[in-house]
Amino acid sequence: MRDLQKMENPGLYIHIPFCRRKCTYCAFYSVASFDRNKEDAYLQALAAEAAWFSSHYFQGRRVSLGSLYIGGGTPSLLPVGFYARLLERLAEVFDISSCREVTFEANPEHLEPDYLRDLWKYTPVRRLSIGIQSFRDEDLQKLNRCHTGQEAEKAIENARRAGFSNLSADLIYGLWGEEGAAPWAENLARLASLDLPHFSAYALSLEPKTVLWRRVEQGKAKMASDEEIEREYRYLQAFAKEHGFLHYEISNLAKPGFEAIHNSNYWRNVPYIGLGASAHSYIGDERSWNTGRLGDYLQDAVGTKEREILDEADHYHEYVMTALRTIQGVEKARLAGFREDLQREFRQRVAVEISVGNIVETEMSYVMAEDRRLLTDLVAEHFF
Repeated sequence: MRDLQKMENPGLYIHIPFCRRKCTYCAFYSVASFDRNKEDAYLQALAAEAAWFSSHYFQGRRVSLGSLYIGGGTPSLLPVGFYARLLERLAEVFDISSCREVTFEANPEHLEPDYLRDLWKYTPVRRLSIGIQSFRDEDLQKLNRCHTGQEAEKAIENARRAGFSNLSADLIYGLWGEEGAAPWAENLARLASLDLPHFSAYALSLEPKTVLWRRVEQGKAKMASDEEIEREYRYLQAFAKEHGFLHYEISNLAKPGFEAIHNSNYWRNVPYIGLGASAHSYIGDERSWNTGRLGDYLQDAVGTKEREILDEADHYHEYVMTALRTIQGVEKARLAGFREDLQREFRQRVAVEISVGNIVETEMSYVMAEDRRLLTDLVAEHFF
């Protein structure tokens, strides 16, 4: 196994699977019926799993974290007191004070002044990622979201009044197969008026077994065409330049200095620990993931964990796949650390991608051409 002592401080991800109701497009693990009686049991399971990671990977020593991200599901569905108690328990095995960033995912309908005040006062959370998805009420209704566009704007106002300045919003483009970019332009215009330092923009994707997938199968809904997706992505790129956003990853945009540390570490292959039902972890040469069944997780937080060992080729392929998504690209210095046969394999493949205009070589790295960034995942597959 790779020397854990020489690795960067790992990130910690905590998955909160509870939701008020399921969004039509969502394929992430969540439980669309919230039982408050499960709060304490879930907290105990998270604490037990944290202790297992400490003993299994770090000889029982207290682990200094680089970042902490609380995601879901809908974390803001649980009271702030849950997180104050949870983080107090986790502090027994993790040094949270070392985190450069602590992020909390929240839905707009929960971000009332009292909740935000307590979140600031009783937890180390200083960055909010707000699941807005769209400011247009007709979109939100189709997505089965629980808030309105006006409530989304009010949530941002409330967050700022509570002291939060490091704010991010999630938006979705390519909705409903509409012709023309007017709805997407409207969403971005409303985003610009709020002057957020970071946002994520994702194309609506059709995930098997979701409500949206069934509606499309039944002919009750349609997806945007590839041409429309490309048109809206081009609009996003132009918007980013006009408003001073660094498009630092294919789906993430930030004002300088506000890039997401936790997510950026995923793309840099920094180790991370995942706690909670369905959470994934990546430490040294080992990847592990938890059961997606809440009842099983509550019964035995680590007993249903599955694991696999990664070899050098696995690390190489994962690095290329994630690095191509970023503006840093595949760094030549990082490539030099892999076996010669893997470096040779990369040079042969990248020459082809350069020749067709998909990748550009710079002095330090290989990056996706700006006008081909939507093809990133497809191009990355060519390196496997």
